[in-house]
Amino acid sequence: MRNSDIGKKLRSWRRSNGIKQDAIAAALGVSQATVSRWEGGLDMPSIETSRRITDLVATRIRDELMIESRFVERLSSVQAIFDIDGIRLQAASSGCIRAWPLFSRLAGRAFESRMIGESRIILDDIETRSSVIKGDIAMIVGVSTQHLDLAGDVPFKHRWISRFWFHGHRVFTTLAYEPCDADTPVGIEQVFRLDDIAKR
Repeated sequence: MRNSDIGKKLRSWRRSNGIKQDAIAAALGVSQATVSRWEGGLDMPSIETSRRITDLVATRIRDELMIESRFVERLSSVQAIFDIDGIRLQAASSGCIRAWPLFSRLAGRAFESRMIGESRIILDDIETRSSVIKGDIAMIVGVSTQHLDLAGDVPFKHRWISRFWFHGHRVFTTLAYEPCDADTPVGIEQVFRLDDIAKR
């Protein structure tokens, strides 16, 4: 993490992982008020503390990403995890592999250029994409028939729910796909901002 955005990233990572400011403060040997100032952009941690924050986040990233990937891979429902950088498939459930066998072979490869439909609309909307990367948008719900321009994958109408989360400086999304009625209109249904969710 760069010092210039460490406060924002720390806040997004902490919130997405359900960690309170006082727990971070205790782990770093600082006060809760200090963590609050970092997250609010009123102060910056020292270089040494920034390294400790990066190490703390990185340790949890490795473990949590591995656990989350293994969890999704074992599901019979249609789910997948993507690294937002270049749109790379991180993990696919057994249900996803059955639904889209060709797509599931793209693990680890960037395929942003092949995105179509509602996924393409989100990626091309600079404000929405920027809000996702900043951690302002927590979830998007939509209805699509296809996400990639892949010959051989059979299109079918489905609802998808995309949950965005941070691990260090990387942004991931876990997508869950479910059937919907044939007359359900295709498009983006809802955008949930992190601040709105946090207020509930």
